[in-house]
Amino acid sequence: MKIPFQHPPEKTTGQRYWRSLEEVADSPDFREWLEREFPEGASELEMNGMTRRNFLRVMGASLALAGIGLSGCRRPEAHLVPYTKTPEWLVPGRHLRYATFMPRRRGGMPLHVTTYNGRPTKIEGNPHHPCSGGATDAFAQAAVLEMYDPERSRSFLRNGEAATEAAFFAEVEKLRAAWAADKGRSLAFLVDGAESPTRERLRRVLLSQFPEAVWCVEEPLAPGHDLAAWEIAYGPGVIPSPNFAKAEVVLSLDCDFLGNEDEGGLAAVRAFSAGRRVEKPGDRMNRLYTV
Repeated sequence: MKIPFQHPPEKTTGQRYWRSLEEVADSPDFREWLEREFPEGASELEMNGMTRRNFLRVMGASLALAGIGLSGCRRPEAHLVPYTKTPEWLVPGRHLRYATFMPRRRGGMPLHVTTYNGRPTKIEGNPHHPCSGGATDAFAQAAVLEMYDPERSRSFLRNGEAATEAAFFAEVEKLRAAWAADKGRSLAFLVDGAESPTRERLRRVLLSQFPEAVWCVEEPLAPGHDLAAWEIAYGPGVIPSPNFAKAEVVLSLDCDFLGNEDEGGLAAVRAFSAGRRVEKPGDRMNRLYTV
């Protein structure tokens, strides 16, 4: 569809400005392109006898017919069933916050988790804990996404093939009988080095039932040289916790205390940032040297 070119004629006197070589040449093709209301692809419909109004009319009829054809298709029927035993403090439709922590290789990160009807939706740091002061890192923020991973396993699998819940528990009972016969001699657990009170409780229960089972802790990325050095310097089980907020000069020797949770974590980041904050005249920022 074309529209008439309504621009007033340009003055013949004075300096003339142009934006392209085609505008300087002022060819008929350029004048036609300038008068075109829509891009070239949209105007090609007019050459086939199809105006914009007719095109919209045809598309509207097609969408209406599609709606009639899909009227019998609906989402699967679902039921909202009340709790048989409602969890404590839970009110349907209102959020509920829990104080928890995320296990790490050397301790844990204190967190506040917001839930709706039992589903976690947001993770923040615990503002009442001196370690984080309400802050979190990227790993804690992304942890809630594991609950809603569309590629997570949603059924029981055996050797890569689908299985039933009854088949799974039947197989577990067979193994349990074999472990009980040899007191767990044929049973071994391989876990990471995370410190979790829940897992520690389960470990004690399992080893009480299967006393000869093997419990192995493997952490391939956890360095051990610093723990050995601290044990020599301060004694067994002692981990130093420097206060970077009071340090005027920090020398880091192959130590990423601002990025590695094992070497500093959120507490080190908050303390170091406090030392670089200037609030009144005379305050000095700390200096950092890394080697």
